[in-house]
Amino acid sequence: VRAAGSAVTDGLRAAVREHHAPIFQRVDRGGQPWLAIGMPVDFTAPDAQGHASGTTSTPGAPSSSSPSTPPGATKPSGLVVYAEFALDDEQADISALVTAAQAGALPALALAVVPALFAARRVLLPVRRLREAAERITSGELDTRSPVTGRDELADLTVTFNEMARALEKDDAELRRMEANARRFAADVSHELRTPLAAMSAVTEVLDEDAARLDPDTADAVRLISDETSKLARMVEDLIEVSRFDAGAADLLLDEIDVAVALRKTLQLRGWQDQVETGLPEDLRVRLDPRRIDVVVANLVGNALRHGGAPVRLTASTTSGRLRIDVADQGPGIDPEVLPHVFDRFFKADAARARSGGSGLGLAIAMENVRLHGGTLRVANGPGGGAVFTVELPCRFPRSVSN
Repeated sequence: VRAAGSAVTDGLRAAVREHHAPIFQRVDRGGQPWLAIGMPVDFTAPDAQGHASGTTSTPGAPSSSSPSTPPGATKPSGLVVYAEFALDDEQADISALVTAAQAGALPALALAVVPALFAARRVLLPVRRLREAAERITSGELDTRSPVTGRDELADLTVTFNEMARALEKDDAELRRMEANARRFAADVSHELRTPLAAMSAVTEVLDEDAARLDPDTADAVRLISDETSKLARMVEDLIEVSRFDAGAADLLLDEIDVAVALRKTLQLRGWQDQVETGLPEDLRVRLDPRRIDVVVANLVGNALRHGGAPVRLTASTTSGRLRIDVADQGPGIDPEVLPHVFDRFFKADAARARSGGSGLGLAIAMENVRLHGGTLRVANGPGGGAVFTVELPCRFPRSVSN
């Protein structure tokens, strides 16, 4: 029977009966902790001599063990012993230990955090400096250096980083010097060749006029010299034009032009009017540099006639304050691997065309002229085949025009 106010609960009693093993339970009684213990009592069956553990057996007396219980085995007695102990002292000891641990841990933690912060700063600061220096070098500041502090592995890494930056700066300066020398050489040679080529061109023009009166072999030689002289003269002019862009000496001379008239004039001056289909808006007047637009269209149409397929189509239109000019051909198109390099200087997709009439600078010059206007020039393969070059130029319209 459970005593009133006892720490031994009904749940403890049921657990002992169910498991037939010692059961411990912590119980709060009146706000104080108590430990309740329930322990079943077993006894040992007597052995062959009639002895049992904890009991005394009389010889000849009947055994209390059942016939089915082997000698020496334990058997439940049906008795359960319950005990309860107050845990006030243990709780007080634990509370004192927790208080002492807290009192000691907080100062120790504070003392540990300060050196940890200094150590982290010492490690992370050089890493942050290296990252910032790398970002500056990436943006083009090759004279960037990172301060070296300490003698650890991070200091060695910083020294290596500075040596790398120094080597990059030196190589960049050397490349810039070589590039400037190459551009200056090309510009100087072009200007030096311009005068003798002008004289040669004048002579070849006279010879061309008299070629019909010469014998066939001499006439063929004269025409060959005339063609090669013209090619060389065009190449020199292209080199001079490129040198102006490199030197930043190219400028725009804007004028009001009629788009259709200007583009048709470009075709007529080169004898292409019968080889090119046009779709040009009438009475569309804009402010552009006439000479540079002539160069752009001439290079694009000439490239389409040489390397594309007939018919070549030249169209123009306006949208959202921009003039769009398209040059399309019906050739095989451009290899996708070649498309990113089409506007590179001296680039030729086919090595067999190394001796073609072009200098390899026409499309690059067209790109520079378009950029000078603040526009874009791009190329793509048309859905029906062939290449399509598209020029888009910002422009001012002298008056409102409907397309």
